[in-house]
Amino acid sequence: MVIVNNNPETVSTDYDTANRLYFEPLTPEDVYNIIQVEKPVGVVVAFGGQTAIKLTQFLDKKGIRILGTSAESIDIAEDRARFDALLESFGFFRPKGAGVVTMDEAIAVAERLGYPVLLRPSYVIGGQNMTIARTEADVREYMTTILSGGIENPVLVDKYMPGPELEVDVISDGTDVLIPGIMEHIERAGVHSGDSIAVYPPYNLSDKFLKKICDCSEKLALALGTKGLVNIQYLIYDNELYVIEVNPRASRTVPYISKVTNVPMVDIASRVMLGEKLKDIGYGTGLATTPPYFAVKVPVFSFEKLSDVNSILGPEMKSTGEVLGIGKTMAEALFKGLTAAGFRMPSMIAGERTGILLSVEDHDFQEAIAIAKSFHDLGITLYATGGTAEAIRTLGIDVHTVNTSVRNWELDDLLESGKINYIIYSGAVKDATMGNYTVLHRRAIQLGIPCLTTLDTARALTDVIATRFNAFNTELVDINHMRTRRETLRFAKMQSSGNDYIFIENFDGAVLSPESLCVTLCAPHYGIGANGIVLIESSDVADAKMRHFNRDGSEGRLAGNNLRCVGKYLHDKGLVPADKDVITIETASGVKTLALFVRDGRVTSVSVTMGKADLDPGSLPTTLPADRLVDYPVEIAGDSWNVTCLSIGSPHCVVFRDQIDDLDLQHLGPAFENADFFPDRINTEFVRVVNKTTLRMRVWERANGETLACGTGACAAAIAAVENGLCQKGTDITVKQPGGDLIVNYTDDMVTLTGDTVLVFEGQLEY
Repeated sequence: MVIVNNNPETVSTDYDTANRLYFEPLTPEDVYNIIQVEKPVGVVVAFGGQTAIKLTQFLDKKGIRILGTSAESIDIAEDRARFDALLESFGFFRPKGAGVVTMDEAIAVAERLGYPVLLRPSYVIGGQNMTIARTEADVREYMTTILSGGIENPVLVDKYMPGPELEVDVISDGTDVLIPGIMEHIERAGVHSGDSIAVYPPYNLSDKFLKKICDCSEKLALALGTKGLVNIQYLIYDNELYVIEVNPRASRTVPYISKVTNVPMVDIASRVMLGEKLKDIGYGTGLATTPPYFAVKVPVFSFEKLSDVNSILGPEMKSTGEVLGIGKTMAEALFKGLTAAGFRMPSMIAGERTGILLSVEDHDFQEAIAIAKSFHDLGITLYATGGTAEAIRTLGIDVHTVNTSVRNWELDDLLESGKINYIIYSGAVKDATMGNYTVLHRRAIQLGIPCLTTLDTARALTDVIATRFNAFNTELVDINHMRTRRETLRFAKMQSSGNDYIFIENFDGAVLSPESLCVTLCAPHYGIGANGIVLIESSDVADAKMRHFNRDGSEGRLAGNNLRCVGKYLHDKGLVPADKDVITIETASGVKTLALFVRDGRVTSVSVTMGKADLDPGSLPTTLPADRLVDYPVEIAGDSWNVTCLSIGSPHCVVFRDQIDDLDLQHLGPAFENADFFPDRINTEFVRVVNKTTLRMRVWERANGETLACGTGACAAAIAAVENGLCQKGTDITVKQPGGDLIVNYTDDMVTLTGDTVLVFEGQLEY
């Protein structure tokens, strides 16, 4: 096999693939000279992109055999008139348009179609010289440039239809058709497919459209006489399917679909080109089996190396590479892809301050308002230019108005100080503000601030940030050993005083990424909904081992309510002897002993020994300069507070107040949790003393926010009350929480926590 490669970046891989490697330009003269020397039985153009496809007619006229799809079929796909006739024969829709060769024809067609229109040359490479024209002046400017260099093929003028775009990779042997996968773009049509974020499988496609796309793809592949690979791009507009174009070659999505679906597309296509049939190779027809993963292809740009360039995305391709993100959900896959492409995701649960600058055109105001609200709801500070800021304020949302003038020192300060973490810009491409944006974008790139020029990408960003994914709670997928189907997992939803968690038996170690699973399952509406998950595993030192994970996927050390629920689970499931009313559980904070209270063969409540209280500030840890933090004064959120800090398997900060119901925990909670002197974050209890044996408590849990109850928090509240002389040591103290009551007994040697345990429901899920 002989490979001709004009790309020096990939030569390092080709010598392992080919018997002979030529590093030459893909021009008619150079390729023909190589053919005369090598005298091959045929030539494959389908793997060389659009550059190789352009050589097809030349090679065919020279009598050189084209392996796979014929030169005639390739020309039908590339020639506007012939392709339109093919679509019409099937009754398939495509955006209305025509081929033109003069200025007057271009203007006439644009006026007939109605603006905006898409202008592009035939046999286009990478969207080169493509543009969206919104006025006659745009058409004149474009055609003047194109005609000045002379054209061999017509310029295509199409009605621009900004709907969802999809692309399908197809392998056909001329009789049967295999569809390894369909990808849906995040960005609507108008952004080049190479610059779009592509998602597999389609995330917003109905079964009806899925079947329609498969049927359409099969008919087109067979009608074109395809033997090998073909890439088809579709558009959905006004609930109708339109064919954008058919590329009779391999596309940039082939390696991604191949990896995720485990369908070796290039190998299969190569064998088909040489005459084998899909059935003989062992592959059926139609859409291939969908694996239990989402995959996203995210473009990578090199604007930091190119000064004063127009970075606004459009029909002409500007990306220089791409990365792959794989996850159980689309949000997880998108998080991985965006992170790999250079986006830095803020930790919203940690209260990290984040700011976003928005500047959009008038016709984007309605979409921008909705996106701004999503960012605002996430606690992100909004900055916007004049008109955009006024539009956002119509919803009553706080927004800081800034000016994007090149000499705007306020904006410079915002960028330099790190107050702006993202820029969303959809302003005009060719008006007077373009120079301002170019300067703004250049400085932002130098500071590592991503600039998004489509609102679709911005909307996807809000969805990812809201999921709380980070580098520590996403699943590490071994791309060489990916699961081929979804696995089933049984679970129990349990609660104690409203502290609800999802309990999963993991004795066989099947759950490899509990952090990622936790984020997915705990989401309300789209998951089961809970404060976290608990894995019940085998132990060499106790009856069982408990691992618990907070809603954001972070692993906790000790959770008293979860411990008691594990005791009920083990007894009621028969995993410990029925007559055994005292059991032990291994935790990250040591082995704990549980006393089970059984009624009618079921555990109704559990008492657990939590261990000794630890009042050493270093155990929290904290940087506060004291040997003991009992009634210690601090400044948090602009106010003075007296705190008592201790560890009972997890760190806690207790604050006593005469009134706790009127406290704004959504503001105070993150301020305490992320105070500078608590480097590992802390749980905070706001407590009112009712009497010597009764406390009322509201709790802010790190990673979970305000919850209905917290077992270790109740223990911390009782311990702090005793240490402050508000309750007596060695007595039962009832801690009343919004979710229910817990009883704590604190002595020098031990802290005991008692409360009810409830099985809410059991079920089965796929993951």
